[in-house]
Amino acid sequence: MALWIAGSCSLKHGRTLDPSGPEMASSFKISMGDLTAGFVDNSAIPPFHRAGYNGLASLQHRLDDSTFFVPQYAGFNLEHIFGGDSLISLFELRRHPMTLYRKSDSEVLLYQTPTPISRVESLTAFKLVPPHYIDIRFTCQLNDLSFFRHGYAGLFWASYIQAPEDKKIYFLSTGSLSKGESWINTYSETHGVNSTHRGRKDDHQLFFAGNFNASLASHFSRFRFVQPFYFGLCRKMVFAQLFDSKEIIRFSQSPTGGGPANPAWDFQYIIPEPKAGKRYSFKARLIYKPFVSAEDIRLEYVKWKAG
Repeated sequence: MALWIAGSCSLKHGRTLDPSGPEMASSFKISMGDLTAGFVDNSAIPPFHRAGYNGLASLQHRLDDSTFFVPQYAGFNLEHIFGGDSLISLFELRRHPMTLYRKSDSEVLLYQTPTPISRVESLTAFKLVPPHYIDIRFTCQLNDLSFFRHGYAGLFWASYIQAPEDKKIYFLSTGSLSKGESWINTYSETHGVNSTHRGRKDDHQLFFAGNFNASLASHFSRFRFVQPFYFGLCRKMVFAQLFDSKEIIRFSQSPTGGGPANPAWDFQYIIPEPKAGKRYSFKARLIYKPFVSAEDIRLEYVKWKAG
């Protein structure tokens, strides 16, 4: 299946992002093309799903009926908001209620009112697109910059993968010294070590306090990605995350984010010099389908960007 995230664009100052009107529920399941996806707010959904985790509770393909994400957790789960200081509430987003709306037979909206500490309001639109894509647009508004004292705002998403045989992620890279491009696979041996991969042109030197506690976001590998997309493998399937943003995208990973056998394949969205009351947005595409080749995923990205 494919998941895509489109680049961020700054929108006009606006009122609330609240999309009130469509049908509301704590969870919705949508089948479209080859995919069946379960969406959740951040409340507990018996018998497995734990409170705090949001976004994609489950993802299945017609040719592989095993759920791709750890059942207790989620994929494309909005996890942290940070500005460089140690977080008083590491999981502020888990604790502040979210609301889930069904906009159409193929689209859901996940909304969160301004959070109590960081004062960030957000809206995520998920849309299934046949045969194996989920298109996403994330929009946020920063209502108070006192939390973001160091010249940037960071948001972090996690996807907890159910026991893949291969825990690595794959992307096109320039390496640390080489100017050429090549496919690499990376694996963080320990949570919070070599955990974040920056883009080739990402030279931002962001502040992180010595006691900064969202460690995956602040520990960098030597690798630089060429284009903002990466993929991972599970059984005979590929899960790719494609991004399009005017701000900064960074890839992150943990070998044990969802438990000893369950890695986390994550990403960050960084807004330099944010402005209060301004809206920021990016797009993404998720892909979930049988694996063909790395080149096939590159061509998926090229096609998506051209569209």
